[in-house]
Amino acid sequence: MAPSSSSSSTSSTSSSTHQWKYDVFLSFRGEDTRKSFTDHLHTALCQKGINTFMDDQLRRGEQISPALLNAIEESRFSIIIFSDNYASSSWCLDELVKILDCIKVMGHRALPVFYNLNPSHVKKQTGSFAEAFAKHEQEYREKMEKVVKWREALTEVATISGWDSRDRVLSVALNYGHESKLIEEIVRDIWNKLVGTSPSYMKGLVGMESRLEAMDSLLSMFQNRTGDRTGKVTGSRFTGRTGGRTAIEPVTS
Repeated sequence: MAPSSSSSSTSSTSSSTHQWKYDVFLSFRGEDTRKSFTDHLHTALCQKGINTFMDDQLRRGEQISPALLNAIEESRFSIIIFSDNYASSSWCLDELVKILDCIKVMGHRALPVFYNLNPSHVKKQTGSFAEAFAKHEQEYREKMEKVVKWREALTEVATISGWDSRDRVLSVALNYGHESKLIEEIVRDIWNKLVGTSPSYMKGLVGMESRLEAMDSLLSMFQNRTGDRTGKVTGSRFTGRTGGRTAIEPVTS
């Protein structure tokens, strides 16, 4: 169901006035993807200059850490990496509920990745998700409202446009099916969305202001030493300055 105009307006206002600490929050099942897909995605996002929160701590106990809930609130986007054992974690499911709350109240945006998983398993809680919920319904039989919330969250998020890693399987023979291609596509999409959410991307991207100042300083040192005032450095990414800022694009000799 599309949100009402009032809720859309509230979400938009919250998004424009909220101070984001992170660009992206990663929600994932550690035992499935921590040392593989999620780690590679986190590295690629950070290399692009996208400030990304990834929980590196092993999760124990029933209650989700308040620090994780705060990190979701402080992030502009969430990338939710659904894998076979995602639904077996109450922490992951609590994260998901929190992400949806932030979408409705704060203008947060979520992007699902179905990693080697049929999206219908998420939407309808079938397959490994059905097995996980059979256990949850036993463990939380005195708190069934919690289980209902988890189910509703999964169904809702599964309808958001995202990525199905299995789409690449048929194109492996053409060298377009590697996991790295999927990661590149996700990073590019996040980058473009960040550009679209900020009047000036370099100002809107968390942590980039100080990096640009450092680049300007290095460029000034180069110009002072060489006497070259054009700002061009063969083989680098500095091409001069625009509006008082370092322009960044590929340069050929």
